[in-house]
Amino acid sequence: MVRLPAPALMFALAFAVVGCGSPDRPAAVDVEALEQLIPAGLVPDHPEVVTVVSCPEITLDGLGPVSCTAVISGVDVPVKVTRPDHLDRMRVSTGVSLVRAADVAVEVGERLVADLGDVGEVSCDPPVRVAAAGQQFTCIVIDPSSRAHRFVATLSGTDASFRLELVPKG
Repeated sequence: MVRLPAPALMFALAFAVVGCGSPDRPAAVDVEALEQLIPAGLVPDHPEVVTVVSCPEITLDGLGPVSCTAVISGVDVPVKVTRPDHLDRMRVSTGVSLVRAADVAVEVGERLVADLGDVGEVSCDPPVRVAAAGQQFTCIVIDPSSRAHRFVATLSGTDASFRLELVPKG
């Protein structure tokens, strides 16, 4: 199973730095603009799974990184944001790993082929989950007779292994 670390992201934030102070270097970061950019940085292929980003005020004269929070597929994730460097770039990172539904679908298909033989098509949703115990993907398996079967893949931990269960019809 492929487990993806959420990518570190560097923003060029010349447009997002606002406030009073010298005209060359304002005193604060435009947090609202930063919060709008973070989802695309954390999950570039599916920024829509990042539903909330919350950061405190970020002043340029403070020390060390700032802690923000993002909600990815329903899970609160800590996000570290560095203060702007001399080129007004900021690094945004998180220590969590992500699991893609496409990778889960491939492994579900492989397991079912090994256990049952031929399997048609497999798709899983949501597109991304945080690699944490209890996170679930709903998978639809279309068998060779074009019948749909619903499975739930429940992550066992941060290594992206999962338990697969057939959801009874009805």
